[in-house]
Amino acid sequence: MKRVLLVSYVFPPEPSPGALRPGYLAQYLPQFGWEATILTQSSGTPPFAARVFTTGKLVTPFEDRVRASVTARSGNPQSRLRRSLRAIKELLLFPDTTAPWIPAARKLGANLLAQERFDAIFSTALPASVHVVAADLARRSGLPWVADYRDPWAGNAYVKRGPIRSALERIVERRLLRRAASITTISRPIAHQLAAFHGRQIIHVIPNGYDPVEWNGIAQVQPSRFDLCYTGSMYDGKRSPDLLFEAIAQLRGLRDPAAQAARIHFFGPNSEGVAQSAARFGLVLQMRQHGVVPRPQAMLAQRSCAVLLLFLNMDERTAHEMGSKYLEYAGAGRPILAFGPRSSVMRDFIERNRLGWFASDLDEAKIALRAAFARFSAQQFDVRPPPGAIPTARDLAGRFAHVLDTATDACTRSIA
Repeated sequence: MKRVLLVSYVFPPEPSPGALRPGYLAQYLPQFGWEATILTQSSGTPPFAARVFTTGKLVTPFEDRVRASVTARSGNPQSRLRRSLRAIKELLLFPDTTAPWIPAARKLGANLLAQERFDAIFSTALPASVHVVAADLARRSGLPWVADYRDPWAGNAYVKRGPIRSALERIVERRLLRRAASITTISRPIAHQLAAFHGRQIIHVIPNGYDPVEWNGIAQVQPSRFDLCYTGSMYDGKRSPDLLFEAIAQLRGLRDPAAQAARIHFFGPNSEGVAQSAARFGLVLQMRQHGVVPRPQAMLAQRSCAVLLLFLNMDERTAHEMGSKYLEYAGAGRPILAFGPRSSVMRDFIERNRLGWFASDLDEAKIALRAAFARFSAQQFDVRPPPGAIPTARDLAGRFAHVLDTATDACTRSIA
């Protein structure tokens, strides 16, 4: 059995979409001849067998002082605290806000490499700090390194940088990734971007997947109300429910039964803007925020609702992104109502596979809500993607095992 040191900032049971991809690899790589040892900051016991070494969450004395100051002065400390800390950290820390984790991760990784035998190093980003750690460990050990991008680093549309900071990021990213034996990513648009940026002919595209096995213990509950459910992050306001709420508000003005019956549920972090948006459109009584909950609870909510909501960034520059939430939704088996830019690749994906509706403007949103309510009224809830439309977690591991095998074989040949 070959062994890979897998560097990921998040890992199960942390309820983060970024934890799913490394979690699936840890579970299924052994079926393809690879055992993964995890280096992460996440704590807790994953719901499957895995060798996990954690640095734990690191909070600096500076953060403690800021937290105490904000809590003392703010009537809404959590909201203001998050914004204050993130703004300060994004200004001061490089390459990203998780930079304080890098020294502890380097030290733990170096100890693991000194004590155990590994055949390769693998890192999955963002945050970019994981690539900084993996590049350093690859340099120290001489092991082949596979660098995985779930999202772009330099030029990421979700992160606003000044020209000097952007130029520095590009220089550092190019230099670090020269050491990578292989680069992988989740989609062809990102692969084309990375190929041009790094001057590589081959960027391996390995789409995200979902694990049908995870749903075995989650009941299918036939909804009795027209509940619309979103489970995920709002990315500190970079994703917004405004289009949905405005469509419901306009339909309510027409006394449309879809709008009258709709109840909207949000599960996940940093959703302060959701409450403000609901207030603007007069929907406070129709909207409920549940906060961060254990993943099984969120999965049960998905299988108990009439419609699953998917919010994407409305910026056309993000039209290539699919995210990972739709994969979990595929396992839930409920119709999806997605909001995003007109040219989004998710529009074609949802429509081609008949998974639900996609809206980029008010007219489309109102049409979709009415269609979703008609489907609910007809008691039609079950939606399944066609066979092969979405890779499984095992498919994902098999493709990564091939990349790892190729990287280690090339390293062996170069040494010989």
